Amino acid sequence: MRWLLSFAIVVTGLQLVWAKEFKIGYVDTDRVIARCEAAAEAKRLLTQEIGRLEAKVDSLRNDYEAARQEYDSQQLTLSEEGRRSKQADVEQKKRRYEAFLNEVYGNEGRIEQKNRELIAPIVRRIDSAVARIAADEGFSLVVDAAKAGILFAVQGLDLTDMVIDELNREYVPVAPGSQRRRFVVTPIWETNDQAKQERTGQQIRTFVSDFVQAAPNTEVIPPRRTDEVALERNLTDQQIALEQALDIGRSLDVDYVIYGSCSKRDRRISFELSLADVRLSTVRQTQSGEAERPEFLREQVGAVMRVLLSAIQQ
Repeated sequence: MRWLLSFAIVVTGLQLVWAKEFKIGYVDTDRVIARCEAAAEAKRLLTQEIGRLEAKVDSLRNDYEAARQEYDSQQLTLSEEGRRSKQADVEQKKRRYEAFLNEVYGNEGRIEQKNRELIAPIVRRIDSAVARIAADEGFSLVVDAAKAGILFAVQGLDLTDMVIDELNREYVPVAPGSQRRRFVVTPIWETNDQAKQERTGQQIRTFVSDFVQAAPNTEVIPPRRTDEVALERNLTDQQIALEQALDIGRSLDVDYVIYGSCSKRDRRISFELSLADVRLSTVRQTQSGEAERPEFLREQVGAVMRVLLSAIQQ
């Protein structure tokens, strides 16, 4: 009897400690994503990318169908050699169309990869917000109601609205003229020897910086400071990709990073520039440009930059 009494006291004590110290909350991540401003922006970017890819799919399909219809209408009047040539052209266009179709919509296709690229940083931000709120509010465990299927919970355990408010407070859309935006322009990778010898990347970088600096309410981090950060990360002699560009941007506490590559063959200069959003950890816009002669380079860089900057003014 004494043993039972002692056991009851211990159990009661554990229940009191558990109730006092082990607090369980929950978050409905489906509702968070539905109401999160960053997720809405990611959806817009995904829709934009899908539209671009679908336009190319349509173009390749139209090329194939036009070639097939042309062959069908002419095959009776063509020579044997002409038929073989037309058939080869039709097959080539068909293979190109089907290959790109699979590249876009297939397993691990470009749409799936883009969706993962856009969603991953949002998931990380949700996890960070949940961790901060749980620590501040004294929760020992937070479960995902979208997966756990919460049937009943007392008031005060649902952290969903707090997470949404936290995420949307961090996400402040940039409105033209409303606040100063900070940019970094990384070194532009020179992909061939002629571009390296003639420092084409440095010219493009200067034109990009000039164009951004001329825009209202913008600030460009000085190249020397940017190069110091790149050197610390051993990025001075290699092409800078998205994650590396974002790393540089976070280190310098900026809103946007512009990075890219270029080549020069004879007098023709080709280049590609991307604008990355450091807050969203994603590419907002990528645009290619080409100058037939060096004297047209500044003008072409300006045209590309207008496209990039329009992506953050929508």
